[in-house]
Amino acid sequence: MKIGDFATIIAVIAGVMGLLLLFAPEVLRKFNDFSKRMIAQIDTVTFSYRIGFGVSLIIASLFMFFMAYYFKVKGR
Repeated sequence: MKIGDFATIIAVIAGVMGLLLLFAPEVLRKFNDFSKRMIAQIDTVTFSYRIGFGVSLIIASLFMFFMAYYFKVKGR
């Protein structure tokens, strides 16, 4: 797996999480209830500052898409 592919995967995950935090936080709450038995618990602080976290994740996602494009152009 090239670094550009890895950056794209991270960008998609961050973008989806950011959009869910902004527009559908109840979906993430349900996912949190499901995942705390299996993976990790999403902290309640994340939900109390959901707009800030959501916008930050979307910005990070855009940055990672840019990095994936940059690595693809550079051939890494």
